[in-house]
Amino acid sequence: MPDLIVVDGGAGQLTAAVGELKRLYLKVPVVGLAKKLEEIYFPKSPGPRRFDLKSRGMKLLQNVRDEAHRFAVKYHKLLRANRVLKGR
Repeated sequence: MPDLIVVDGGAGQLTAAVGELKRLYLKVPVVGLAKKLEEIYFPKSPGPRRFDLKSRGMKLLQNVRDEAHRFAVKYHKLLRANRVLKGR
């Protein structure tokens, strides 16, 4: 099991992720990272928290999120290219 799940998004996405984890009976810490203001959302917290953007922890979370975006975009481009080649 992972030590932490980082959800790309704010309160809404975090709530959905927490709900799915509960549905699967998984107890894994989860946070949401909203890109616009680089805010971190915690379950059951009244609002987001902001951390020093230059801190090592914040940079790590940003790098994880950005790598996930890069991977997803690359994968979707591959799927799109395959559809074009197959004439769909």
